[in-house]
Amino acid sequence: MYTHGLSKVAAALSRSTRSCSRLMASIAASPPSGLMCEKVDITVTGLDKEQPVTLSATLQAGNDAQFRSHAHYITDSTGSVVCSRQAAVGGTFSGVQPMGLFWSLQPDKKGTRLVPRDVTQQLAVELQVHTGHNNGTSRQEPIARCVVERAFMGEGVTRTVVREGRVRGVLFLPEGKGPFPGVIDMYGNHNILEHRAALLASQGFAAFRLMFSVFDDLPKVEKYMDSDYFEQAVDWFSAHPQVQPGGVGVVGLSLGGTLALVMGTLTDKISAIVCLNGITAMLPTVEFDYRGEILPTVGFDLSKSKVTEEGIFDIDGVVNFPEPEICIKVENIQCPILFVAGEADTNWKSAKMAKQAIARLQAHGKTNYKLLTYPGAGHVVEPPYMPHCRVAYHAIPRTTIDFGGETTAHCAAQEDLWPRMIQFLRKCRRHSRL
Repeated sequence: MYTHGLSKVAAALSRSTRSCSRLMASIAASPPSGLMCEKVDITVTGLDKEQPVTLSATLQAGNDAQFRSHAHYITDSTGSVVCSRQAAVGGTFSGVQPMGLFWSLQPDKKGTRLVPRDVTQQLAVELQVHTGHNNGTSRQEPIARCVVERAFMGEGVTRTVVREGRVRGVLFLPEGKGPFPGVIDMYGNHNILEHRAALLASQGFAAFRLMFSVFDDLPKVEKYMDSDYFEQAVDWFSAHPQVQPGGVGVVGLSLGGTLALVMGTLTDKISAIVCLNGITAMLPTVEFDYRGEILPTVGFDLSKSKVTEEGIFDIDGVVNFPEPEICIKVENIQCPILFVAGEADTNWKSAKMAKQAIARLQAHGKTNYKLLTYPGAGHVVEPPYMPHCRVAYHAIPRTTIDFGGETTAHCAAQEDLWPRMIQFLRKCRRHSRL
């Protein structure tokens, strides 16, 4: 596929040490500042034609978390590299990938996840250009560099901590006069991440990041939950003066996706559900009181776990496939549901479980569903251009686990899903059909 590019590599390696001091090499990113979910055009100019160069990206996230990526290019006949149309011939990705330097960022310390601790602050990504092809950690002084700022909160978006009765969370509101379409956002176990809600607000939604543990005065673990808490959250948010009437959407990843389905069975104030790699029955670690009854939980078998050659805990197959009688009664959900499943999810069998939920809906004559499956995508589906989180710490087994996915396919899924999800949330209303 890259025969032509590789032949150029062989032809140009002899020139890899050529001095560029006389050429005034430069690298430019357009725009130099923007939202994490927006594209950036990267262009390098001022080099010799058909010269091998390495473009690298470095992101410092916190005091001890550094992420890096790099790509090998051969300059064109004008001595330039235009990432939107030229193929990388090696590095942390290959081929024509305009945003490859961003989504292929890898942590120096394996198992570190890019977790934006303060979404009000931008992340600075330094781009560098070196002569020749290296692994992105050259000790030579770069011949060009620039900094790209990546934000989660758009211009005018506000962030407010919510303490309403028992309900805890963070409310993001867009700039301008509301009311706005409302969306509740949730992640999985022990996660208080806010970046997706911030980005949703930047797309014009009133986004409420509903917390259910590890935040403010909430419990430190998800050992016990009850339906009243989630009903109260929907009631409060849907009645907010800055939220449009007609129901609110709910987006949930992992356990958050499971809770989104449960919430849909509790109230008709939800207009749309996006279930991202959710499980179709309650986790065995959670005692969930559903209007006075404890929901049955899915079984698991730790003997099926193993340790990979990298020393990573692999729990693929540990969570049992739920029996029909213990599954969430999705047939009681009145709003449209978008099931999203990564076919390479090794946390649990997301695609199989999504199809199980859909079969249950079909058995009850329901048509309010849509399924998006992504080959090669793993468990942790994030907004576009965020790095693939394949390996990270998991609070339940208390160790680093493999969440699955092949980086290029996974990140392509993230890019494809985002506009589809935005459109789905904007268009869906209660009782509509897909």
